[in-house]
Parts: sequence; C-alpha cells; structure tokens
Amino acid sequence: MLANAQGLRAEIAQRGAALAGMWVPDRDGQLADVVLGHAPQRQRTSGRAFLGASIGRVAGRISTAGFMLGGQHHRLDSVDGLTTHHGGPEGFDARDWQWLGVRRDRARLQLVSPHGDQGFPGALTVTVDYRLDDNDTLHVDYAATCDRPTVVNLTHHPFWNLAGEGAGPVDAHLLTLPASRTVALDAALLPTGQVRDVADSAFDFRRARVIGDALSVRGDAQLQLAGGLDHYWILDTPAGAGVRAAARLHDPHSGRVLDVSSDQAGVQVYSGNFLDGSLQGASGRAYQARAAICIEPQAFPDAMNQPGFPDITLQPGAVYRNRIRYRFSKDTP
Repeated sequence: MLANAQGLRAEIAQRGAALAGMWVPDRDGQLADVVLGHAPQRQRTSGRAFLGASIGRVAGRISTAGFMLGGQHHRLDSVDGLTTHHGGPEGFDARDWQWLGVRRDRARLQLVSPHGDQGFPGALTVTVDYRLDDNDTLHVDYAATCDRPTVVNLTHHPFWNLAGEGAGPVDAHLLTLPASRTVALDAALLPTGQVRDVADSAFDFRRARVIGDALSVRGDAQLQLAGGLDHYWILDTPAGAGVRAAARLHDPHSGRVLDVSSDQAGVQVYSGNFLDGSLQGASGRAYQARAAICIEPQAFPDAMNQPGFPDITLQPGAVYRNRIRYRFSKDTP
C-alpha cells in the first residue's frame, strides 16, 4: 500500500501490476476508493475484467488477429480468430508480475514476455513504476525493451468513479478532453483508419461536458455501435511535447477532480458499456453499465494494420516509454 503525507493511498496488486484501490478525499476530507476492484483478493486471479491492470503487449483491438512486420506475417492468439483484444487471451493483465521493490511511496514490478508470447515476435521486458507523491499525484511509468523487432502499445486501465467505487453510474461526472479528433470504428469496434472531427457530435469534450448528456445524444452511429464511449481521442498537442494534459474528470457531488497527463498521442475512453452486474466490487455492490469510466493513455489503436497511423514498432536497443500522471484535487463548493 502506497501512501502520501495528505493521506491518499494506492493499493498495487501483483496480478496484472494493477491499481487495485485508490483512496482520495472529497471536498469535506472523507476518503473513498475511487477505482473499481474485485471484492475478495482471490477474485483478482479469475476472469479478465482489466480492473486497474497494466495492458499489453498491444492495448485495444487488433484486426485480423495478426499483422505484418519485416516482411513476415505474425498470427496472434485470439478468442474468435478474428480479433486480438488487449494483448491476447493471456495478456499482461492476466500475469503475476515480479516485485522489484516496494517502499512507502513507490513500487516497481517487472514482466518478461518471451518470444512468441500470444504470437508476438521478440522477447519483451517490461517494468512499471508506481509513485505517489505529496502533491497528490500518482505517477505510472512504463518502460520496455526487446531483443528483436516487435510492436508495443502498453496502457493503464483503471475504472474511475470519483463518487466512490460502487456508487452507481458516472453519468453526472464532467469530462474534458483536449482533443478535436477521434478514430472511427466499424461494427466489430475495430478502427477503420478514418479520423473524425468531434465538432457538433457526442464526442466533443473540448469543454467540460456531463457524460450522461453526451451518451444520450441520438442519431450518432459511432455512439450506437459501441453502446457508449469506446473510442480513441487524438490529443491536439502532439506526442513529442512530452507529458501534457490528456483529460479531466470531475464529480460535482463529491468535489473530487482527476487530471490525467500523458506523453502518448491520445487516450482511449471507455464508459463501462459492457459491465453487466456480474462483477461484485469491494463495496459489495454489483458493477452495472457505466459504473465507471476508463481513460487510457496510449498510441493509436491497431496501428500495425493502419498505414496512416504512427508506427508502434520497437527495435532492439531502443526503449519504449509511457508516462502517465493522475493528479487529484478538490473543487470549491
């Protein structure tokens, strides 16, 4: 359990190198766990809900369950033979990572993914560093190296509910995304390669917008395909600018505010559309649809199969990095 001087606490789990709990005060100083997580510890070893987990080797959906690299086709493991999701059936979220060190305010874990793991070429060594500082910021830093060319697109997958885990839908939360474009999806929720302008659509969060209001927009085919938000937003500030603002989430009831920063090109935002009550949280309540929202900084989805998207190939001798910052604060009543 990580802790800081202000009383914030973060629980890190070995399975999936996951953020299993995050206790943050509201405007009155009352602590609540603001990420979804399984009730008993043992449940974190069963199923794949991705709650708070580290996702890899490639986050999101990969079309045709394969890709070409260096003139060779790599067939990936999948459930249906058509799409690989979040790294394959045994993605990084389903692994027990190795602890490399734990202190009061930080923890480091490592995972070694061998050549051929889930069909991906090359051995990949991944580390994740969690650090909770006294400015109420949780730092999550991924680094990865390989022994032969491969593809990498890691992300972090907390399910946020700033009213508290199990408090009900996040429809009243306000979401801000400094992004003017999203990636369009097909009926299988795979990227089409087309980039859409968010203006005058359910996907325009350039100013703070009530999530429920956006999800209730009628006639948006992209919203209907996913049953909500499950899309990639391209940040207006380019990735080369380093760590910069990626999202803001605000719960007006509790006063909690979360600012997400990242050095990635964009964020995948998922409104918990497929939560169906089959998962029970630490509160003892079942997680229904829209019980949380995920904000996942990462590279473009399915980039290896979309020639117009930036390359996600990692070469030997290079270091892949994904730096994420979660800054917690409170509004004023």
